[in-house]
Amino acid sequence: MSVRPLLSTLGLALALGGCAESQIADPLSDVPETATLIRAAETAGLVRVTVPQPDPGIPAYARAFPGLKQFFHNGEWLAIPFYRAPSAIPADFNLMTFFHFPGPGGPGAFATPILMRGFFFIEPNAPLGTFPVLVVSTGDAVPIWFVRWSTYQAAMADGVVTIGDVIAMNPLRGTATTFNETVKPRIDDHLVVITANGRLADGRTFDFHVTHVGDVSRALRINFGR
Repeated sequence: MSVRPLLSTLGLALALGGCAESQIADPLSDVPETATLIRAAETAGLVRVTVPQPDPGIPAYARAFPGLKQFFHNGEWLAIPFYRAPSAIPADFNLMTFFHFPGPGGPGAFATPILMRGFFFIEPNAPLGTFPVLVVSTGDAVPIWFVRWSTYQAAMADGVVTIGDVIAMNPLRGTATTFNETVKPRIDDHLVVITANGRLADGRTFDFHVTHVGDVSRALRINFGR
């Protein structure tokens, strides 16, 4: 079984949400659609690998960490998409480190199954540990929690945020019945696009979208319904 780290996933929706931190007239004009990215990977002769078999997916639990400023917030609410069940996250794991690789101490994040299915593209014979070129993922029962951004900022002031800390923030706990993610994980050409909707535990609906290019969220939407 391959254990190449997977950095992400999703079916891309372009012209969504309000723009933030961008001086581009059309901040999404240079963001290709997922179908275009897939065709380019196939044309380049990259190898397509499916998740969760034979590859177990990204060795991480949730995407909300300092790397390339991947905090998807609208100034009030921070969205935390979970790749693996929140209940399975070790109590002492620092979510700010993002990855939990397998090692002598155990299987890391691979101890619990990934909650998405999909595929990634990578060069033939790439060494283990090489980030994929492109990752596309979908899911129909993906946890997304929403916490106050100011509260999260305070919690991470010491560089450590555990799942217990997040629970103490009294998050709005949601489950995305539609979840699409496209990720280009390599740091020199990084892209995250997530589009998700579902219901909160209190019965309200939610709608979440982000297009994060490099270290900037060019478009982001967080809406709660009734």
